[in-house]
Amino acid sequence: MTTEEITVSPYNGSVAAAVLLGSEQNLLISDFGTPATGTLQDGDGILGSGDDGSSTFDGDPVSFIGSGTVTPGIDLGILGVSLGTPVAVVVFEAGGQIYFHYPEGEPNLLGNLFLVVDIDATPYEVFTPLCFTAGTLMRTPEGRRPIETLARGDRVVDLGGESHRIEWVGKMQLRIPPRAAYRKWHPVRIDAHAFGRGHPYRPTWLSQQHRVLVRSALNEFYFGEAECLAPVVRLTDGEAIRVDRSVSEVTYYHILCDRHAVLVANGLPAESLHPARAARHGFERAAFGEFDERLGEGIDSVPAAAPILRGYEARLLARQEVPG
Repeated sequence: MTTEEITVSPYNGSVAAAVLLGSEQNLLISDFGTPATGTLQDGDGILGSGDDGSSTFDGDPVSFIGSGTVTPGIDLGILGVSLGTPVAVVVFEAGGQIYFHYPEGEPNLLGNLFLVVDIDATPYEVFTPLCFTAGTLMRTPEGRRPIETLARGDRVVDLGGESHRIEWVGKMQLRIPPRAAYRKWHPVRIDAHAFGRGHPYRPTWLSQQHRVLVRSALNEFYFGEAECLAPVVRLTDGEAIRVDRSVSEVTYYHILCDRHAVLVANGLPAESLHPARAARHGFERAAFGEFDERLGEGIDSVPAAAPILRGYEARLLARQEVPG
């Protein structure tokens, strides 16, 4: 069973599910409720019309409506005009409520009055990798080691020079089908020195939602913190940092430490796997259950190594330098 914690916006307007799927619709932003977080579970990792009822959201059976894009717009009185950037959306119904989920981050609603919704029956891929790729060199007390050579009980060194015991190393080999539903499986390629000299010191590939530590005056201006963790896909510029669609097969590795840490991967500060994220993404519970028991209050009590930006917050930042 694939499990993912997702943020959704409830739609409270009068447009029915069949109409949403049947044609492009303009929906008033005021008809959407406050975003909330819930748990989506699906048996095969692909949410589509063929498995309606077998998937659940917070325990309620899901009826898949469609996926596509929404585009913010304004009303000029005579006609509506789409002004914003299209954002990917997944629409489904659970417990009698229609929900909109934005897998790549929420649309910018500031100054807009409605969303132009354009969806079809294309399935949605639930599973999202959160990992380093094979060949990444991790900083350890003995020097740099390829991530695939590390095992439980080994130690890695964080950005501040502190050593951490590895509680679990997970491995995931993926062959990426040439379908839009699997776009999230493609890694992000980071060129050498993309975040400043030596950061990273060679080309590096991370899963799209893997978070890297960034530092800038903009961080402090917007969020009151000099350093923040941001999903690397939100920092792409189409050049030095970009989703690598040429990759058709990839091996991802996860490192779970004694606590959440900012590790050093090919010279780039990037997070270890947070146990709460591991649980929400359906990883084998036995793999970190012993670690969970030692925490007392459970995996959700593990503090983050640095403040974490949501996807739309990270988009406010220009290309960032990372701490050395």
